[in-house]
Amino acid sequence: MEHIKIRRMRYEDIPQVVAIEKDSFKKPYPPTLIMQILSYFPEGFLVAEDVRSNKVVGYIMGLIEWNHGHIISIATSREYRRRGIGTALLKELEDILFKKYNLNCIVLEVRFNNREARMFYYRRGYMDKRLLPRYYEDNTDAILMIKKNPYREITDTSVIVNLW
Repeated sequence: MEHIKIRRMRYEDIPQVVAIEKDSFKKPYPPTLIMQILSYFPEGFLVAEDVRSNKVVGYIMGLIEWNHGHIISIATSREYRRRGIGTALLKELEDILFKKYNLNCIVLEVRFNNREARMFYYRRGYMDKRLLPRYYEDNTDAILMIKKNPYREITDTSVIVNLW
């Protein structure tokens, strides 16, 4: 993580985020949706920047919905993976959502067959909430994962999922 700074995303970062998104996912989010999420909740859109080159090397997008946080997407450039950047981005967003906004929980959807991503989240305290059959456009299933706010007592973890 040396030489990596986590900061809020800026509009001029969009081309770099779009490039990481396209390189990371078979069905990347379109630039218009990325811009929409940035304008809707700029605090929840963070980037990792290599300060030596001023290059964006990772990002995380999150929103607040129904009194819980929702991670929309997280990715790191291939050449920067396995260096703790994803963990740092996730921790920073969790601090915003749990500490500043005092939300009950954070949720996310991950492909059922994406074992690597699921293990990433399990190691960071996320648990399976429920199966979402045929969630993705290619009819593959997702797992809804959840992490309760560790800074407060939570008894109700009801989750409303916005399927956009």
